[in-house]
Amino acid sequence: MKKKLLALLLASTVVFSSVLMTGCKKTDEEEAKDPNIQVEVDIAKPNIEEFKSIEIPQLGRNINRDEFKVVNISVYTNYSDKYSDMKMTIPTFKGKCGTVDSIERYVSGNATSSENDIDRVYKYDEDFILYTKGLDNAGIKKLLNQHKLVFEYKNGEEKEKQTISLGNEANFIK
Repeated sequence: MKKKLLALLLASTVVFSSVLMTGCKKTDEEEAKDPNIQVEVDIAKPNIEEFKSIEIPQLGRNINRDEFKVVNISVYTNYSDKYSDMKMTIPTFKGKCGTVDSIERYVSGNATSSENDIDRVYKYDEDFILYTKGLDNAGIKKLLNQHKLVFEYKNGEEKEKQTISLGNEANFIK
């Protein structure tokens, strides 16, 4: 009886350990994702404080909170030492967001970035307010798709390039 219990306990431990180790192992897809480029574009209605800060002289205070969206773009990249000369081209939104329908859509915003060449990590965050009156979610995606992130880098001597359309990454938050 003791031998059966010991065998059962040992078998359970082996199965449990193998399940844990399998969960910790990187998949082939995760290991192959180099350079790792992650882009998130979240779009939501402005909170009360953000809405109070909006000033559009042409409209005065005759504005509605539902006519605006806050766009948050977060970019994170990391890459191995087989890549060099990593460059990211970031679209300029100010002055260029009115191209869908000739209305200036960019209201205000700010951006931050950090780069660490030693760890081969790059982070970029941008928040801006869009005037979206007359645009549905498809129109906002179309507007954002006109703005692309471009990543260029060398893989040995070969130059590589990845382009990401921001509208395709859009996540609408209610």
